[in-house]
Amino acid sequence: MMKYLIRWGDYAGITASGLCLVHCVAMPFLLAAFPVLGVDHGHASVHRLLVLGVTIPVLVALLPGFIKHREPVALLLGATGLAAFIVAVYVVGPLFGQLAETVLAICSSVLLIVAHRRNHGHCRGCASR
Repeated sequence: MMKYLIRWGDYAGITASGLCLVHCVAMPFLLAAFPVLGVDHGHASVHRLLVLGVTIPVLVALLPGFIKHREPVALLLGATGLAAFIVAVYVVGPLFGQLAETVLAICSSVLLIVAHRRNHGHCRGCASR
């Protein structure tokens, strides 16, 4: 049962981090189009959802994965990526602006994707044991 929870947590983490990455890369282009389309930008609410979306898989997949496999790299990458993302959204963005936030958020998304892929690889190895 734990193996399946970790596996789905990794899939959710990769998906959420990938969505964050797409959001960060596409947002400058979308922001330019918003006035033309008459759309308002709910930036803060999107970020709160993305923070939640990347935090839960870290807790559901990477932490139990570390407990099961005792391989710290995935957990360290994930914790670093999560911390960097939270700092990007709540500290760097308000203090240094959108560009700085975007750069750090992209880096954090890559760290989280690598962490979940690494954790998933360790889980796959357990399936044969």
